[in-house]
Order: sequence, then structure tokens, then C-alpha cells
Amino acid sequence: MAVSPLRDALTAEVRPALLTLLGAVGFLLLVACANVANLLLTQAAAREKELSIRAALGAGRGRLVRQFLTEALLLSVAGGGLGVLAAFWGVDPRLQDVSINLPVLLFALAVSVLVAAGLGISTALRAAPGDLQGALVERGQGHAETPGSQRLGRLMVAGQLAITLVLLVGAGLLARSLLRVLSVDPGFRTEHILTMDLALSGAYEEAAKVPRIQFLNALFAQLRTIPGVQEVGGTGRLPLTPFLSNGTYIMMNPNERLARSIGEVGRMHEHERLPGLIQELEQLFHDPTRTGYAEYCPASEGYFRALGIPLLRGRLFDDRDTLESPHVALVSQSLARQKWPQQDPLGQTIEFGNMDGDLRLLTVVGVVGDVREETLEAPAPPTIYVNYRQRPQATFRWTVVLRTDVAPAAVLRAAQEIVRKLDPNVPPSSGTFTQVITASLKARRFNLTLVGAFALAALLLAVAGIYGVTAYSVARRTHELGVRMALGARAGDVLRLVLGQGLLTVAAGVAVGTGGSFVLTRAIQSLLFGVGANDPLTFAGVTLLLTLVALLATYVPARRASRLDPMAALRHE
Repeated sequence: MAVSPLRDALTAEVRPALLTLLGAVGFLLLVACANVANLLLTQAAAREKELSIRAALGAGRGRLVRQFLTEALLLSVAGGGLGVLAAFWGVDPRLQDVSINLPVLLFALAVSVLVAAGLGISTALRAAPGDLQGALVERGQGHAETPGSQRLGRLMVAGQLAITLVLLVGAGLLARSLLRVLSVDPGFRTEHILTMDLALSGAYEEAAKVPRIQFLNALFAQLRTIPGVQEVGGTGRLPLTPFLSNGTYIMMNPNERLARSIGEVGRMHEHERLPGLIQELEQLFHDPTRTGYAEYCPASEGYFRALGIPLLRGRLFDDRDTLESPHVALVSQSLARQKWPQQDPLGQTIEFGNMDGDLRLLTVVGVVGDVREETLEAPAPPTIYVNYRQRPQATFRWTVVLRTDVAPAAVLRAAQEIVRKLDPNVPPSSGTFTQVITASLKARRFNLTLVGAFALAALLLAVAGIYGVTAYSVARRTHELGVRMALGARAGDVLRLVLGQGLLTVAAGVAVGTGGSFVLTRAIQSLLFGVGANDPLTFAGVTLLLTLVALLATYVPARRASRLDPMAALRHE
């Protein structure tokens, strides 16, 4: 038995998603910082002559560094302020425990200051001239781009592409997982199904078994009279909803003394118990051959027909199953295979009294198809269905399901009116099964939406970055390209030269990003379904997409360079 803190247990399901989103935010921040750093370096390069003159006139390196820090700080704080305003607008006001408070503002301010410091110092150290005389002479002779600035700019672009690839791969894996989940057969139909949640515990006490049965019988009968309603049923555990009821059952032999004793208890008043009976049942709990763990689901016979859950063997519940008759149960196919692989499950007896306090044995009269009760991702659990007429104490939470041949909204008002007339103290909460499916996938769609949005933003920034670096490089090398063309280089040669340099940058970014994705996508393995963290189809598709988009961004300035007029380029300063 493992012991873990309560905090970890409460956050176990959401922790992987939150950490993934935190990582995506961090990656997007890095892409944005690299993009802004390139822009600042480009701006600083355009001011190199000015900076050299100021340095020659006595401005120290520290003064120039402070200037760049101030500019970067203003830029970062302004961006951080806009981000905080966007966060105020984006936070759902209904989330009581999530708000833009002082710690959040301090964190945003700290990030802005750190980003400003990093950008300002890196730009200043790169742009502040060291050799004043050489700098002035070099700037006076033209604007040729130095190899160091070329490498730094392309290195930043490659880094942006690598991070973008990681985000795109993550979004692609989450998208493929969602598609796989949507293609899963849940074991029931979802179209044209209206649901109504009823809270019977407030209107009918647990001891009031007969009034509950009478209310539900009358409700089902009247709902069937609504035009457009094909089938009506009910359950205490609607699939894919948060409520969960499960426990340990015991396989019993009706000829055993203990089983006969349980039968005698069933005919007694509920407050009476034979001496030692409970202790004997508890001893059986430790015998794995006689016990099992299953979902406990009270239901009506119409529930299976309404949701299209197939009857595989035996029969469904019917009017013969009353409160006084021998209690019966339906079991799911997975439970029948698990506990009676070589036997006929029909006629087998089980005891499941720890779920509703009723110790009477349940005789299996039917086997139905498996249903994914918890989530679409989780396998169908073993399930035991009991008749609401025989175990009405388990119907404190009840959901009515109606299968219609018209739009569910068309019968909603009539169904609600029937409930109100039968008992105004049982207000129904209505919806469709399509809404239930959508709600069960809300977290998965949320993760995909955010990671996809971050990946798209990173892609746009990376494309802008590679376009800007290539266009700036072409502008700085206009004189050089003019010389090449004057010496016989054709337009195609210039085009291939610029594209080749861009392709090297793209290849480096894609290579690093692919390697990083193979490692980092393992962190989202728990969020995936039906697809591996290193899915080759996703990797290939994302790599191809990023390469094509990046090459297109490189092609535009390369095409412009190939159309330069050599004479005009030679005169360019």
C-alpha cells in the first residue's frame, strides 16, 4: 500500500495537463524572446555607426548598455501589461479559485523584468562597439553583414523553429488522440437521446421504497405517451458522468449454508441480522476466487433499449421482478468472461449488499454488452445492473433517458411538465447525451485548444523570424549580390544561394526540434490515447508542414534578391 499526500491525490488527474500547458507557455515565451532579440539586434545593427560615433565621443560601454536595458525594459513591461489585460479578459469570472491576484501580477512583473534584462544585456554586448576605429572604417565602407551577426541571427531562427516543431508535434499528438477518442465505440447510442436528472433523495426518503417505485413507474408510463418518444428508461449511473458507484461483490453458491442464511435475512425485517452472518461475509472478501470489483448500476429494462445496449444472453428486467420476488441482476460481458469463463453465467448468484445494504442474493438472468462507464478512454469496467423495482434504495440519484425520433428539444417541455405534475418537489435537470459526450471531452479539448493556439502563435513568430532575418540579410548584402551578378552570376544562382542558406537554417532547426520532440513528448504520454508519443505519422506531417512554411518564408526575400538590378545594387550603400 502506497501513501501519498492528499494534495497530490486531489491534483493527480489535472497535474499532467497543467504541467504540459506550463511547458507550452514557456516554449512560446522562448520563441517570442528569440524573435524580439532578433529585432533588437537588427535595430542595433542599423545604429552601429551612430553607436560607434557616440563611443568615440566618450560614451562608455556601461552607458550604452543602460540605454539598451532601458529600451528593452520599456518594451517588456509594455508587453507584460498588455498580457495581464488579456489575462483579465480571458479568465472565466465563474472560476472562484482562479483570479488575477497579487502573486500573479508579481510573477508577470518578474518575468517581464527578467526578459528585459536578458534581451537588453545580450543586445548591448553584441551591438556596443569594441574597436572604435575599425568599426568606424567598416561602417563607412558599407553595410556588409558580419559573419558573427549572420550566425547569431540564424541560430536564433533555428531555435525558434526547433521549439515550434516541439509545440506542433504536441498539438498534433493531442489532435490525433481526440480523433481516436471520438472514434471509440462507447457501447451505447448517443443520437436523439434526451436525459433528465432527478434528485429523489430529497423528495423520497430512503425507507420510502414503494413510493419511489410508484413514482418511477408512473413517470415511465406517461413519458411513453409523448409523441416522438420511442423508448423510455432510467438509471442511477449514467455513463460518462462524474458520479461513480462501485464495490466488491461475492460469488455465492445457493446451496451453501451461508447463502441460505442470507435468504432468511432477506425475509426478515431490515434491522434484524443473524449472529455472525456479517463476519462470515467479511471473511469471504479476502478470497479472490469468490470476490470481484464491479460497477453497481440500478436501471430499468427500458434503459438498455433506449441506449441500444445489446442483450447478449438471457433476458432483461421485466414486470415479474418485484420487491418481493427473488432479486435478479444483469451483468456485463466483461464480468461474465472474467468470473465464469467456462461456465454459463445465467443462474449464477452473487451478493452485493455492501452497495445498498440489501444482503439478498442476486441471480444473474442476463448478460448485456460492455459500456464505457467512466470515460471514453477507459476500458469498459465489469458492471452489475440491478432492477430499480427491487433495489429502490439505490435510486437516490436517477437519470431518465428518452430515445426520440425527433429532435430531443422537441419533447423536452412535455417531459418536464410530466415530471412537474407527478411531483413538483423533483425538479428535472435536462440535457442531451451529445452534451454529456461533449462535457466528458471538455478537458481534452481544452488542452488541445491551448497547446494548438500556442503552437500556431509560435509558428507565426518563427515564420516572421526567418522571413525577417532573410530579408535583412539580403538588404545588408545588396552590394555583395550586385558584385556577384556583375561577375556573371545569374538570377537562379542568387536565388539558390539565398534559399540554400535558409534551408540550412531550417534543417538545423528541424533536426534539433525532432530530437527534442522525441524526448519531451514523453511528458504528455498520459494525455494521449490510441497514439504513441513518438507517432511517426505526426512527426512526419509536422516536419513537412514546418519545412514548407519556413521555405516559403525564405523564398519571398530570395526571389526579391534574384531580381536585383546589378547596377543599382553596386551603387547601394
